[in-house]
Amino acid sequence: MTATEPSGRQRALPGWARTLAGAAAVGAALLAMDTLRLFGGVQRAGAVIALETHYFYALMALLLPIAFLTFPATRRGGHLGVDTALALLAFAAPAWLFTQAGRIVDEGWEFGAPAHAVWVGAALWALVLEALRRAGGHVLLVLVAAFSLYPLVADHMPGALAGLPSTFAQTTAYHATSTESLLGLPFRAFADLVIGFLVFGVALQHTGGGRFFIDLAYALLGGVRGGPAKVAVVASGLMGSMSGSVITNVLTTGP
Repeated sequence: MTATEPSGRQRALPGWARTLAGAAAVGAALLAMDTLRLFGGVQRAGAVIALETHYFYALMALLLPIAFLTFPATRRGGHLGVDTALALLAFAAPAWLFTQAGRIVDEGWEFGAPAHAVWVGAALWALVLEALRRAGGHVLLVLVAAFSLYPLVADHMPGALAGLPSTFAQTTAYHATSTESLLGLPFRAFADLVIGFLVFGVALQHTGGGRFFIDLAYALLGGVRGGPAKVAVVASGLMGSMSGSVITNVLTTGP
């Protein structure tokens, strides 16, 4: 197997791509920890991350390119050069919106963005859908794409599904610059809450915390009837009592 051949759904990355993906993931974790004020109780990057949307666009710029580097276009593989170009675009689009975050709020771009912002938003919209297809599959892509295109046909929908019509520019601007679409509740919950638990779970996993709870549960119940099931429940309960997060629990003690 060469460096660019897929391994399962993910490809085996060459060294430089693995370094870039790792640096982006570490940068995202540090950014989240700083935003949560875990470094001395103050936000070190407060001069740069002045708005909530600054943080969201920065996080997206760091994490979205990883999907194009790690997930090939098809299960049979893809061209790493093309995917690298897409990864660069996936970084550039939210990074540009990051630089415009103040204008987006002050000028209300979600209700009417300049033409160049619409094109950037359209590129980001398409990139997010493509990343979703690679990571989540076609079924999830179809569902999300249908809902994202709904504003374009809302005035043609029957009964309770009918809504006010929107142009492509209005729909794109709303998706890319409002906090109700790409930066909506799921993304905000991830950025403000879930990513902290992920960092905590990975730290426990690599420092042996998860292994400790599993070993303790095995020592208590491994030799009794139905031991594996009881070990799973007790280990999960011990981990959950400390973390309070389903995601951290799965990362450390298993599903």
